[in-house]
Order: sequence, then structure tokens, then C-alpha cells
Amino acid sequence: MKKLFTFFMLVSLSVVLFAGGNQAQSGSPGGGTAVVSAPGVFPITREKVTLDTFMVFNPDAADDLSTNTSLAELEALTNVHLNLVIANSSEGSEKFNLLINSGQYPEVIINPVGASDLVRYGTTEKMFIPLNDLIDTYTVNIKKYFQDYPWVRESITSPDGNIYGIPAIDSGAKVVGHGSISYKLWFNNGWLTKLGLSRPTTTEEFRTVLRAFKTRDPNGNGRADEIPLSGAYGTWAADPYLYLLNAFGYYNENLVMLKNDTFTPVANQDYIRDGLAYIKSLYDEDLLDPASLSQTMEQLMAIGNHGTDVILGSFTAGHLAMGLDIADVERARNYTTLEPLRGPSGYRGIPFGGDEQRPTNGFFIITDKCKEPAVAIRVSDAFNTEEMAVRTQVGIKGLNWDTADPGTFGMDGTTPAKYKYLSFLYSGVNVKKNDTLGWMWRQLEPNWKNLFQVSGDIRDTTNYEAFLYQETLKLVPYAADVQIVPPLAYSEEVAGRMSRISTPLTDYVKNSFVEFITGKRNLNTDWEAYKQNLERLGYSEYVNNMQNAYNQTKR
Repeated sequence: MKKLFTFFMLVSLSVVLFAGGNQAQSGSPGGGTAVVSAPGVFPITREKVTLDTFMVFNPDAADDLSTNTSLAELEALTNVHLNLVIANSSEGSEKFNLLINSGQYPEVIINPVGASDLVRYGTTEKMFIPLNDLIDTYTVNIKKYFQDYPWVRESITSPDGNIYGIPAIDSGAKVVGHGSISYKLWFNNGWLTKLGLSRPTTTEEFRTVLRAFKTRDPNGNGRADEIPLSGAYGTWAADPYLYLLNAFGYYNENLVMLKNDTFTPVANQDYIRDGLAYIKSLYDEDLLDPASLSQTMEQLMAIGNHGTDVILGSFTAGHLAMGLDIADVERARNYTTLEPLRGPSGYRGIPFGGDEQRPTNGFFIITDKCKEPAVAIRVSDAFNTEEMAVRTQVGIKGLNWDTADPGTFGMDGTTPAKYKYLSFLYSGVNVKKNDTLGWMWRQLEPNWKNLFQVSGDIRDTTNYEAFLYQETLKLVPYAADVQIVPPLAYSEEVAGRMSRISTPLTDYVKNSFVEFITGKRNLNTDWEAYKQNLERLGYSEYVNNMQNAYNQTKR
């Protein structure tokens, strides 16, 4: 009933707004014949308009886009129907390329598109239309966001001076999000206390703690069933080597380091070999779970949620709920992040995304096939509000979130709260995947997360974002002394070459790391061959192309 009430309230409100607003013909810029309401007035058109739209579907985030309540409410508000051409997330890039190359692409694309493709299909091929005039004429929210954060507009503007895609930015600018440091290790402090051990700060102290976790029965059940360290393969920041290698030197999955405006390869450095040797020694002692090098996130969670006896000592993952059920508060409260470890050379650091969230170059794109560009940009503008961000990321008002209690504050402890969680996505309570959109569609979001009240137990599921925020702040002092790589644009030829290099190169590095850790390949006899194969796959060219593209941004 609450869903229907929200839906019809939106419909009623949109009719009133349209009746009271001015109308504008969807003429120049962009063409079109629909009568469009004034910027910020809804519905956008009196007669329903349909936009053929490509969108990538993530089955982990939603059940069925055709019945997604967020999209239904957006349609009720705007009177615009998105006729979706859907690609599963596993085939999104492939289907996007097929549509573009066949010429049978739709009017709107909702999917991250890199700077090089925006230049190619916008500047060169003219398949993506410039959005500058549409933004200035028809939008309120997008225009204001660019005024408030001019660096965002600058960063997504192509070399020809045009904007070809509205970007996605998670929770606004100038804010540390829990994704700012993704290489986290979640550590069982309860076991540490029970065994009377100190918190490890070095790689050897960490080894000592893992040995104690394995041999001293910290769960007290009399069985040797403890798993000291685990993780997962091929999911966000859960590969154990991502955290552990950074005790030996800087490592990031993009395989490069940018410092003093110079790109350096990292996957072939000797400190990486030293780090892999350390991780292999943990593997050989059965301190590192062998399954962590191949298992899924679901399999990791099965370990974290194991029966009545806790068996997991630590694990690597982007956030805690990737390894255990945070609704089990008593179990979850034992785990916090472990600060980066100091390696034998004295290095101690972790990759940091910064306190300015970097925009994707294009997430909402209008193609030259669009018959009503003004309507399309108005749909994008409707999506760029604080309320829409909360609705599409948190769920339904009155069920998943509501107005904050008077006198409460957000995550930073000083900003007055505006909203409060009634349930949380990762808690499995009340939140249905079909009520949110997640990363399937995000755009220019204000810092809405800090507007949710934090009160009571920080480990309660409704305070999960605040908990992650606080845990991330603990790691910020260890941020590696490197520059953040900005969006880079390549010529069509170089972009094609980078596309052909990047996937085989990154796959080779990941597979080689696993083989070195498990002993399938020998770090003493096979390391030089590994480095030579990196070169055969185009590693130096990959780094040089990034350097050349970066140099263009400095002119």
C-alpha cells in the first residue's frame, strides 16, 4: 500500500506542477516536436514520450527492470517511458559495442562510457550529440551542479569543448566515501583479545597473529576449524593480495603509479615479487585460505556466517557485508579494518581515491537517433536530485528510510541530519532489490549519505554507512604518496590499441599472481619470464599511452 501511495502521490504532484508551470517547445537546441514544460517543472510533457534506451542490468542489484519501482516512479513524475534495451552486466560492454558498430543503437545510453569512446563517437563519428546547449537551456540540477563544482564540468569536457555524457559521481564532491579506500582487511578483534595478543602493525606480526588464530582455538570449540585469513576472487577488492602487496610497495589494479606527473609500471617491480613471496609463505603455512584465490563472494559469506561457531579470523573485501551478515550484530561487531601493515622495507601505505569523487566521463548519453533530445536531457536532470539519489539507492520512503529525528546529525557529527534509515540494503531486512537501482544508474549525486542520521549503536545495520565511513577515515593517514589518475582520452587508434592490451594484460597479471602464490610458478626461476611476457602483452606501450594522454591534459 505504501508503494502505491508513493506512486500516486508522484502522479498527482506531477500533474499539479505541469498545470502551474510554463511550457516550452522542444525545438532548438536538439530538435524535436514535443511540448516540454519549463526547466524543473513536471511532468516534462503532457503527452507521454517514449525513449528507446540502452541500460546494463546487474542481477545482483535488481530482479527485473521492467517492474523496478524506482523506474516506475521516475516515469510517473516525468511522463516519459524508457523502452529499455537491456544487457546483462557480464555482457554489457560487448552488447554496447555491437549496437554501436551495427548502427542500431537506441536514442539514449545509460551506461559508463570512457573518455576515448566519447571523443570517438561524439567528436569524430557524430553518433553522440553535444549536450552543452541542452544543459544550459533545459536543466536546473545539472547546470547548478556544474556551477557548484566547475572541476567536474572541466573534467568531462572533450577536447573539442563539448560534453557528450552526463557523468556519475557517488555522493558529490569533496567527501571521503568508503570506496575511497577499497583495499580493506576486516580483522576479528574478539579473537585477538581472547588470545591476549597485540594488534599487528607489521607483516611478521600479522603472521604471528594468523598462526595463533590457526593453532590456539580462539573460537573455543576444541576443533581446529579456524580459517585465519580468507577473501574472494574476481569481486570488489576481495583478492587478498591487493591489501597485502601494499605492505611492500604501491600496487593498484590499474597496474600503474602516477607520481610527479610520471607514470610508472608496478606489476613488474621487485617489491611485488617480495610481496608475493610473503603471501606464498602464508599460503604454504595454511594461514591463507586456498579457497580465497578462487571462491565467490557468496562462498566467502558462507564462511563468515558459519553456524554458531565463528571460524573466520580475517578477510579482505571492499566492505564488511561482503564477508558476513551485518544483521548478526554481535558477530559483526568483532570485526573492524586493520590499518595497513608495514613491510620489511619500512613501506606502509594504501591506494586512496581522494576526497574528490572522480566522475565517469559519460553515464547518460543522447545519441543522434534521439527524436526528442530536450525530453531526454530533462529525464537526466530529474534524476540529479538528492531525493532521487536516496530513492534509487536506499529504497522506498516509509519502508526503507524516512525523515530524520529532530536534533540528529549525519556521519560527520556536525551536519544536521535530513533522513534516517529504517533498514539497510546489506542487512537483508525489508529491502527488495527491485526497489533500488544501485550502480545501474547513478549520476550527479549530492552528499546525501552524510544527511542520514547516526544515532544509537554504530554497529546497528541502519548506521552501516557511518560505520564504513569511520573505518575508512582510520585508513586515510596511510594513503600512498601518489597522484590520482584522472580520466584520460585517447585517439581512436590508441583507444583501440589500449582496449586490445588492457584485458589480456590485467588477466595475465591476476592469473600469474595466483600461480606464484600457489607455487604453480616459481618466483625464483619464473619471475623474469613473467616480466618478459608483460612486455609481449604491451605493458610498456600501455604505460606510455597513459603518459602521453596525461601530458595532453597538462597543456
